[in-house]
Amino acid sequence: MGNPAGVKRDFEALEKRRMQAICLLEKNDLNQSEVARRLHVCRQTVSRWADEFKAGGKPALKKAGRAGRKPQLSQAERARLEEWLVKGPERLGYETPLWTCARVAHLIQDKFGVEYHRGHVWKLLMDLGWSCQRPTGRARERKEDEIRRWRRVRWPAIKKKARQQGRTIIFIDESGVSQRPHRCRTWSRRGVTPVLQYSFNWKMLSAVAGITFYNFYFRLYPGTVKSPQVIDFLEALLQHISGPLLIVWDRLAAHRSGMVRDFISGRGDRLWVEYLPSYAPELNPVEHIWSYWKQHQLPNVCPKNYWELGEAARKTLKRMRTRSRLITAFWQQSKLSF
Repeated sequence: MGNPAGVKRDFEALEKRRMQAICLLEKNDLNQSEVARRLHVCRQTVSRWADEFKAGGKPALKKAGRAGRKPQLSQAERARLEEWLVKGPERLGYETPLWTCARVAHLIQDKFGVEYHRGHVWKLLMDLGWSCQRPTGRARERKEDEIRRWRRVRWPAIKKKARQQGRTIIFIDESGVSQRPHRCRTWSRRGVTPVLQYSFNWKMLSAVAGITFYNFYFRLYPGTVKSPQVIDFLEALLQHISGPLLIVWDRLAAHRSGMVRDFISGRGDRLWVEYLPSYAPELNPVEHIWSYWKQHQLPNVCPKNYWELGEAARKTLKRMRTRSRLITAFWQQSKLSF
């Protein structure tokens, strides 16, 4: 279907050229061949424009509008269609919250009585500014009001407290990788699907990371992260970062365990803890470290053994630490003000 604005400009340019040709023929008294040469068109085209001008004057040379088959939906109907699309499939009676070309074609036929082939629906959607995307997941248990309140009220209070007490704010989170690769798209010959050969086992390598405004720190642990690993990481942070710390993390069971609480209380004023709202991982900049790590540093990596997995994980995280722009990007993705 193309870009309507671009098509309009093309029509205006053609009309301007036709008018210019008539002006050259009449006022400058040039022959048709010379006019065609100056305007970079065929002489037969100039002759046809001259005949149309003699028969109908300047109105005959006006732009005729879009050529070809007229659209089946008017602009008003398209605007109405987009309003329904924005509401979502479930509110319109469909079982799942996903728009497919077949569903949109069914919606158009149901609302407007116009039959669209599903193969052409995507062109209509692109004209409306829509694109085919992979949906992201979100927990039903999320409390949006609580998340907005934390971002608007609690986060400024945390920054103020850290500034007054001279604390370093550090967000902490955990993740894990295994010998099974994080599969991402790659290039291959058409019809030949790439095959990743890997060792299928349940051994997991866990990573704990903490990010400040200027740097991030990490440690790797075999298996899952529990209270001893959390305490070990906190001890490492106290050794590497001078002064009191303000820890921000989620409500993982290991974070709220009695062992961890006793460790924090035993460090006096060195450690202060704040919790993120439930089911809001996007507020934690460390989540974006994991996303970049797996999508861009470890995609399609197939380590032969557990040692190779640890080496690949450690090298890639160290390389990421040296890129200050990445750290800034992680904070920007969390949409938390610095």
